[in-house]
Amino acid sequence: MRTAETPMRSLKIAAPLVAALLLVSFLGLVSPAHAQTQPPTEVTIGAYVINISDFNVGQGTFSADFYLWFSWQGNWTGSSSSAAPLPSDFELMNGFVNKATLIQSNQNLSGGYNYLIYRIQASMTDPVNLQDYPFDHHDLTIEIEDQDHDVTSLVYLPDQESRIDQLVALQGWQLPTSPADVYVVNHFYNTTFGEPGQNYTETYSRFILSIPIERPVLSSVVETFVPIILILIVAMISFLIKPTEFGSRLGLNVTTLLTAVAFQINLTAGIPQFGFLTLADRLMISLYIVLVYSLLMTVSLATIKGERSARAVRRLNEASAIMVPLLMVGLLVLDFLL
Repeated sequence: MRTAETPMRSLKIAAPLVAALLLVSFLGLVSPAHAQTQPPTEVTIGAYVINISDFNVGQGTFSADFYLWFSWQGNWTGSSSSAAPLPSDFELMNGFVNKATLIQSNQNLSGGYNYLIYRIQASMTDPVNLQDYPFDHHDLTIEIEDQDHDVTSLVYLPDQESRIDQLVALQGWQLPTSPADVYVVNHFYNTTFGEPGQNYTETYSRFILSIPIERPVLSSVVETFVPIILILIVAMISFLIKPTEFGSRLGLNVTTLLTAVAFQINLTAGIPQFGFLTLADRLMISLYIVLVYSLLMTVSLATIKGERSARAVRRLNEASAIMVPLLMVGLLVLDFLL
């Protein structure tokens, strides 16, 4: 009898142990430590720019009209229970949307893709750098970010089919018609946005479409250097007048100096005042140096008297006529190197 009771007792003891082990294994599988995290949804995003207008180079503001599309595979709404499409809650990070129109909305297309396309009319701001004015170039950007989903749930992929329409024109600027420069960066927000009891920071995927613009080189050269060369030529003409004709030479020097001042006012009228010198400012400073040198030479030659000094005056006047253009060329080269 003892022999029969021993296996029964063993089974009674082992049964609770097996049940406990099974329970622990089950809890381990469903616990957060072992739960498999859902990978973020990859959303392909692109844009087609059909119009750019109202570019204010002083403030860096402009308006744009463009198509914006999203395509992704998987659940239409992602991990949320909302009926709205996953990437529909986007926002413009460097401006505000004046009007957004949903053009097309499709789900479960071929290959399990979902698709949204909007037409956006927006006003934007981009910082401008005018240190190279009037040979400056800028990048106008359209920056899109999702409002609700950080990189743990949504990641943008740039669509290389993004384009700038060939009919897009911006008066006074040259725009590319090739595929637009598009890329995605992770933007880190080092804040809890004031939410009580939170101790976290978030990173969001940001899509950027960059539109490089530049001033036409030929028109910039003509509008800048032709007046400077003409003023310089007039200043050099003063050395063809005899030093004894002090009144005529002085009048010509003063006139060229005043003309240069008026030209600088006209040249920089279209841009605001900055705390740095633009290329245009450096060019005009170089011109002022040459004109003041010419004026000082006129006054100095007029103060030299006597027959013995006539030859020295003539030689100094001839040397100055050569020195003026050489000095101007040297200063111009220095201006572009700075």
